[in-house]
Amino acid sequence: MKRGALLAVLPLVLGSAAVLTQSSPGGSTPAGGASTYIGTSTVESKGMPSASDGDLWPSCWAGNGNLYTANGDGKGFSLDAEFADIAVNEVKGEPGNLSGTTIARGDQVGSIWSGGGYNRKPTGMVCVGDTMYLAVQDLALDFNDVPAATILKSTDHGRTWTWDKNKPMFANHVFTTIWFADYGKGGAAAPDGYVYAYGLDGNWRDSFDDTVADPQSVYLARVPKTKVQDRRAWEFFAGSNERGRPTWSSKLDDRRPVLTDQRRLYAQTYGTNASNLSVISQGGVTYLAAQQRYVYTSWTEYTFEFYEAPTPWGPWKHFLSKDFGGYPWSTSKYGG
Repeated sequence: MKRGALLAVLPLVLGSAAVLTQSSPGGSTPAGGASTYIGTSTVESKGMPSASDGDLWPSCWAGNGNLYTANGDGKGFSLDAEFADIAVNEVKGEPGNLSGTTIARGDQVGSIWSGGGYNRKPTGMVCVGDTMYLAVQDLALDFNDVPAATILKSTDHGRTWTWDKNKPMFANHVFTTIWFADYGKGGAAAPDGYVYAYGLDGNWRDSFDDTVADPQSVYLARVPKTKVQDRRAWEFFAGSNERGRPTWSSKLDDRRPVLTDQRRLYAQTYGTNASNLSVISQGGVTYLAAQQRYVYTSWTEYTFEFYEAPTPWGPWKHFLSKDFGGYPWSTSKYGG
């Protein structure tokens, strides 16, 4: 997927009670195996265009009923404004009749920690009632490594943001692509008093020039809802005990993956198009209350990848690949 493509949780139609199998190069399968919970699933084929400019679009549904979303590389919903590496937008209305406004941009939305070869990208957003948190990373201008990330906070629906301007919360390419479990309007469906945050090491997707190792594992942290910006309050999933219950550690080095998928797709392509792609990338996790299931959406340059689990820590299982085929794409055939 090009950087200019939109990453979003796509509408899915989920069936029941059948095994969905996936072919994998070299016989490789995700560590959790294939899902036996979800039977049939499809990706909605129709899009809903809007007058907006940018990419990524992590979002959350606030307690006031509005949707808030952050974009990278664009003007957001205010197309008469200047281009920005990052912007925050407020979206009102219902599907089919949505209107958006850009409410913050650029230096109002985070610091750049890693020097002139990097800019800011939004990777995750979560609403705790009407308090909003936004994960922002330093991304290399060639898109191939992510050395630092931090969490911003807004108490006025995204107009102003606060963060520690002295240092990032995460550095050294560890847990630097962050997104959050989404529990609906204001987080009303959350099971407890924690915010759950997922993270990748190294890069936000396959590092095409191998500046860093390609991410192949997803990690998980939890933090009390009132202490999201307090790095000392974060706990990381450190594996399960003999009874299968999660264990947690305040030490980042103790973290263990909740999902590992070492598959490689598109082993060869023509010309300079990306090839031999890892499948774990920046995405989103949404809790589907009716199904009592979590869905993680990932992607490669040419595919969408879907995983499900009964809890934030798993066990995560792969249930769908949507292959859009190699380039070139058209306006009627595209992956984002």
